[in-house]
Formats: sequence, structure tokens, C-alpha cells
Amino acid sequence: MGKKSKKTSTTTTPTTTTTTTEGNVFDPFEKLDDSQLDVFKQFKDRLAKLEPELDEPERKWIENDRDMMILRYLRARDYEIDAAFELLKGTIQWRKTYKPYETSAEALSYEACTGKQYVYGKSNGRSVIYMRPARENTKNHENQIRLLVYNIERAISLMDKSQGHEQICLLIDFQGYSLLNAPPMSVSKLTLEILGNHYPERLGNAFLIDPPFIFNIFWGAISPFVNKVTAKKVVFVSGEKGKQKIYNSYFTSAAEVEKSVGGESEHEYHHPHFWRKEVEMNRIERGLDPISEEEMERVLNLKE
Repeated sequence: MGKKSKKTSTTTTPTTTTTTTEGNVFDPFEKLDDSQLDVFKQFKDRLAKLEPELDEPERKWIENDRDMMILRYLRARDYEIDAAFELLKGTIQWRKTYKPYETSAEALSYEACTGKQYVYGKSNGRSVIYMRPARENTKNHENQIRLLVYNIERAISLMDKSQGHEQICLLIDFQGYSLLNAPPMSVSKLTLEILGNHYPERLGNAFLIDPPFIFNIFWGAISPFVNKVTAKKVVFVSGEKGKQKIYNSYFTSAAEVEKSVGGESEHEYHHPHFWRKEVEMNRIERGLDPISEEEMERVLNLKE
């Protein structure tokens, strides 16, 4: 199915293994046994029969990442083909209804303006989403989830799947965290549902940076809703030594991580600069013309 690579190097973490190739395209089938390959073929045949019934956006989504997408859904259900196919059909229906590909960066400008959530840098090829709960600036839970989905889609778009990079990392900075800015349980549960049901096997790790003791209350309440596989990907990180250990293990160097969380990168979120680029990229992706400078300034200065 895939061309075998002549030379590979493998980076292993406690929860993921990413194989990169030198001179050849990543082969997602290389480590599958015969029974897994057979299940894959059966799944692909089922999908081929379903595709003519789908709308163009859903067909395009499948075509963009067919083989690796199928394997993610199969892994998420331990290669139980019926369960995996039902999971995929659920995602297709969700995408048809939620339409993440139509999300407007302009409409999310105020939601994103504090830098509470954005995509920056890589963890061994995996896109990183920075999250800062203390910077929460709205009570609009629908838009909070919309921003999350937008950033997941952006993180995916910035990875090189030809090198086997398909998982994202969450870097959650708890500086200034309190129960006052903690997300409601309903939002947290919906976040887990979206990640688990519609982006299965997309989460590589979630690094929780310096969580305060009070976070234990929230974690105790939400952890029963976190499945065992996801729970193993959650890494609690405290103190400078803990941060350096994690950054040395999961990143090429601390220079890829912002100084605000113990790294060495000078990058800081600056909304007018950062979101301008998001608006420009997002409009290209949606096949729209650029907006005027006057309109851009209005978007970047939205107050709600």
C-alpha cells in the first residue's frame, strides 16, 4: 500500500510514536499486521460506498486525508470495524451540521483577542495549541467552542502529514487560574466529546503547566469523563526542572516554547499582528477576496 522507507528515525514518547523518513514519504501501513491491514481494506470499501451520498465538503475532507484518517478511527476503536465506522459516520454528520470549514476568523476576533487560545510552534512536528484559562474574556460558550474547533483545524492544517505528523499538543498555562475563570463543566465535557468523537487520535499530549492546587477540584470533577487513553496523554508539569525535562523530551529544544511558560522563545501573542494573519489565511481557505484595510482594522478592534 505504502512505499517502504529505506531509512527511518523514530521518536517515542510515553503516549505516541512518530516516525519520520529520510528521502521517502511516511508509510502509515508499515507497522500494521495482516489482520489490521484486512480491517483497513474492509473499512475503505465501506467508505467508498458511502461517499457518493455525501456533500462536497465532506467528500473533500475525506479525500484530503483518507488513509491516515481511516487508521485514526480504527485505532480509536481498537480496530473494531463496526464501532469505528459508526464513529466516522457521526463525525461526518457533525461536520455537515457544524460546518467547521465555514468558520470565519473575522467573527472570532474578539473571542481570540486576549490570546487565551492560539496555535504556535511544534512539538516534534506536532502543532501546539496554547491555552490560558486566566485570559477568558467572554461568557459566550458557543463561540468558545467555535474558537477551539477553529484552532484544532488550524493546527491540523500546519502539520506535514507526509512525515507522519497528525497529532496536536495542548499546552495549558495555568498562571492566574482560579475557579472564577475555570470553564463550566458543560463546556469541558463538550470539549472532550468533540476531541474524542470528531478528532479521534488527534491528541498527542496535553501539558498542564503549573496547575494550582485548586485545579484539583476541577480535575476531580472532570476526570471521570476522560477516557483512559486520553488520561495517559495528560502530563502535569510543575517547576522549572519539570518544565525543562518535558521540553527536552517533547520538543526539539526549549527555543520552541514561549518564555512565559519556561521556554526560550521570545514569541508573545499580539492580537493585531497574529489575528491579521489568521483572517488572511482563513479567507483564502474559504475562497474569499481579501478585505480592505479599513475593514481589517474594524475586525481587529471588535469589542464583542
